[in-house]
Amino acid sequence: MVAVVAALIPATVLGAHRLAGDDDPPTSHSTDLPIPPVSPSSTPSSTPPSPTPPATPAARLPHVAPDAPRRITSGDAVDAGFDNAVTDLDASSTSEVARWEDRGSPGSPGTDTVYVIGKVLGSDSGFAGLPQLKAGATVSIRTDNGTLRYTVSATRLEREDGLPKDPLFTRHKAGRLVLLGIRYDDSGDRLDKALVVTAQLSGAKKG
Repeated sequence: MVAVVAALIPATVLGAHRLAGDDDPPTSHSTDLPIPPVSPSSTPSSTPPSPTPPATPAARLPHVAPDAPRRITSGDAVDAGFDNAVTDLDASSTSEVARWEDRGSPGSPGTDTVYVIGKVLGSDSGFAGLPQLKAGATVSIRTDNGTLRYTVSATRLEREDGLPKDPLFTRHKAGRLVLLGIRYDDSGDRLDKALVVTAQLSGAKKG
């Protein structure tokens, strides 16, 4: 009987301590209290995001009605008058250049790509200086209605026999200018590759 009472005394004391909230503090493995989640968006950023700049509106060029070209210039490289318009991708004159009649006339905004064709043959040919044009060069075409300015975007050599099916020549695109230089060697023999210069309308002036 004495042994039973002795065994009950520690249990009774321990129960009393727990009722009084006197138990040991929770260890590091305790999960009694919930851990609040940390949102990534609440973490301060070391560098605040830069504001998005407002979109720059496209420049509006003066209206210049499309018309037959009279003269084409580009610095000291090109300065030529225009022969009668041609009906195919060939140059009929040596000293002058020609517009492809079936396609666009220079104007702002224009209705189709403008194609100008000339020979690269000696110093007196219309497009003798065409190989000097690089991306960024400007080309001006004067008509009776005004002057159109184009900025060169690309130059390349292409086989002449593939040009009629080339998308650059089959697709209609207003505001584009394509200069086609028919090349010849020093002996006057025609070469199989032509010089193709592509430019985009970048300026217009009436009168």
